[in-house]
Amino acid sequence: MKYTRQLATFAALAFLIMSASGLRAQTIEEGTSPPDSIDYAMHYLADVRDAAECNVTVRDGRIDFGDVVTNPAMTCPDAFAWSLFVRAVSEGFWENWSTDRQIWPNDPWPRCGPDAITENCCQELGSSHDGSPEHCPVFPGDTEGLPSHQLQASSKAHSVTLANATSTDDATWDDVPDALRAAVIGDIQDELIYRNEVMAQYLFDNELYFTDGLAAVFERNARAVEAYAPYQSELIDPAASHAAPPPITSIVFPISSVMVKINWIAVSEAPTYGIDPNDTQNPFITMNLVPQSGDEEDEPVPYIAVSFHISSKDTPNWFWTTFEHVANQGRCDWIGCNDSFGFETTQTITVDGSVSAGLPPVARNYTPPNKLTTIDGLSLEAFDLAQSYLGVDQMTPELTTILDTFDIGTASDVNASGHPTQQDTAWRSYRLKGTQTDWVTAEGHDTRLGNSVTEAGFVNTASCISCHARAAVNEDGLLIHAIFENSLSNAGIPQSPSGIPNPMLYSINQLWGLGGNFESLQIRSIQTDFVWGFRFTCPIEPLEFGPAWCNNVTGPGYSSPVPTVD
Repeated sequence: MKYTRQLATFAALAFLIMSASGLRAQTIEEGTSPPDSIDYAMHYLADVRDAAECNVTVRDGRIDFGDVVTNPAMTCPDAFAWSLFVRAVSEGFWENWSTDRQIWPNDPWPRCGPDAITENCCQELGSSHDGSPEHCPVFPGDTEGLPSHQLQASSKAHSVTLANATSTDDATWDDVPDALRAAVIGDIQDELIYRNEVMAQYLFDNELYFTDGLAAVFERNARAVEAYAPYQSELIDPAASHAAPPPITSIVFPISSVMVKINWIAVSEAPTYGIDPNDTQNPFITMNLVPQSGDEEDEPVPYIAVSFHISSKDTPNWFWTTFEHVANQGRCDWIGCNDSFGFETTQTITVDGSVSAGLPPVARNYTPPNKLTTIDGLSLEAFDLAQSYLGVDQMTPELTTILDTFDIGTASDVNASGHPTQQDTAWRSYRLKGTQTDWVTAEGHDTRLGNSVTEAGFVNTASCISCHARAAVNEDGLLIHAIFENSLSNAGIPQSPSGIPNPMLYSINQLWGLGGNFESLQIRSIQTDFVWGFRFTCPIEPLEFGPAWCNNVTGPGYSSPVPTVD
């Protein structure tokens, strides 16, 4: 207990990045105290991401970003993030989109060719609510009923239980050090990843729903480099349908692809971790799901949604955004919360009146991390971790109009049935944490994006785009790169990569490379277009490595999110 208390203080002091808490008034006050080192460190993370020319309205039943905006994902990223939220909720993604296990069957059959005579092949992307099809991928679409989805283990950097966070078996949540609270919550959450129909259809069309299909892309990629260099293969329209799998040499999803990763905590467990699943002021989306620790035939039990990512192919390297439930402990810790469209801060902002004369008004897009100014009587700035961020923001009229227009969160009562609807008032309990469109800022800072649950324990280094760039397969069709780096936080939790990816992850110039040629490329891996979900592919032909649930994996298999191979 003494050690973990010291750890909490040490971690808070060491990172030196924090901000004011407990302020509620929507005012600006003049003061003479200059910004501290934490304020300066946060300054570049507080950038106003939507351009002043973004003029967001609802026009002809769709969200319009203004006459001069031609690329809203880049020019108006925060407003665009909310448009993705509206699109996904309006389409009932939790019920009508495919999850990982629906796309990647455990005993896959190849896609049927135009003249196929065998029965052991897949004619088309099936329409089914089967949560775990055996041979062919499915897409629920408009089929009746709620799928019995089984939760998956998330990509955790750690295993911090309540007991080992407090060094005692009979501890309560009050005994957990603030510095470890997010890590403990991150350890108990499970996840589901949903993909829209164009993604599911692309995976089926190109035989990317089994490991052998990924290996074939790798093999064609290597041959194309050897045959065509310096030229590359022509691109094949990813949104088109083909009579037979096209000979693609790279994985490039259609522009209209969207995926949602959502984090769930069991209603029965939530109170143990300081979460009120029955909060009527800030209700949670509640859904009945099968625990990942159980059997697929088990009866679903209620879970609450605590956070979710939404990613879309609207930019070549994907558009990244993340949302959190407003009551999440430590929601804006480490990097703050940044939303220049949907919610504005109501915190009191103190400015130096002797310096601010003649400047534009202060922006209200950013909620900085909570901070302390004194610790044990010492005058120090440090993070005040795992505290509440309730009452620090308010919805803008523009977002209110959009949600009302699209009938999202308009119900008057809380829906605890376990079957969500788009009208659930709980949808208005979620806040945009931030957006990401590039590896670095124009001034060279690594961009950051992560939430307190999905990236629990490594928010301070989290970068969605940098992490997903490491999703790549080798010649066997297996994901080859680890999600986390060999670096640790002060709490001993592995950290994620940020900034631009290392090109040597994918290829190197080798003395004996392609085809045994002297000083030519050696292809180490090919990128899977930022999609980690390929970790769930099963082989048709027997393969030593792969998920434990696959029929044709000859080795012990793995149940963790990524292969234990280098």
